[in-house]
Amino acid sequence: MNLAENLQATATAHPAQVAIKLDDLEIPFAALANGAARVASWLSSLGVEPGDRVAITMPNLPQFPVIYYGILWAGATVVPLNPLFKGREFSYALSDSGSKVIFAWEGMAEEAEKGAAEAGAVFVSVGQGFMAQVAEHAPAALVSRDDEDTAVVLYTSGTTGSTKGAELTHRNMGRNAEVAASLF
Repeated sequence: MNLAENLQATATAHPAQVAIKLDDLEIPFAALANGAARVASWLSSLGVEPGDRVAITMPNLPQFPVIYYGILWAGATVVPLNPLFKGREFSYALSDSGSKVIFAWEGMAEEAEKGAAEAGAVFVSVGQGFMAQVAEHAPAALVSRDDEDTAVVLYTSGTTGSTKGAELTHRNMGRNAEVAASLF
């Protein structure tokens, strides 16, 4: 089962259960899945197709999992990037990964926007009004992916030069969650 299908199943089984909590904000699984489906629709309108790469750079905020799962919902691959990257680092990672779009938190988006321009990627600023923008899109149908399809490309610090993209499959990520659940 891919990660987006897991979210869909959880949202169906436990729609009102809290998925995300930050201070007084609580987002239930049904709302997370709905937001992800709408982000997937938005991505489709930007030309993102299953198997494409989409980057995200932001601190741990509620918008992050909505975008993350939206990318997966669209059948695309998540490329999380360090928000402290400089423009040239964003440009390299976006070009190297082939990311078509980058979502960047408005408080630290200047360098990401520079990198996106250099790499030819669509830049989307994520701010306080972001969820209203998401709501403008109709929910998309979930795109199924195989267990061995790449779910995430993590950029590691390179010991001999540029950062390297490490590909993790849906199976890798699902197994990691199972192990974590059994440990904790």
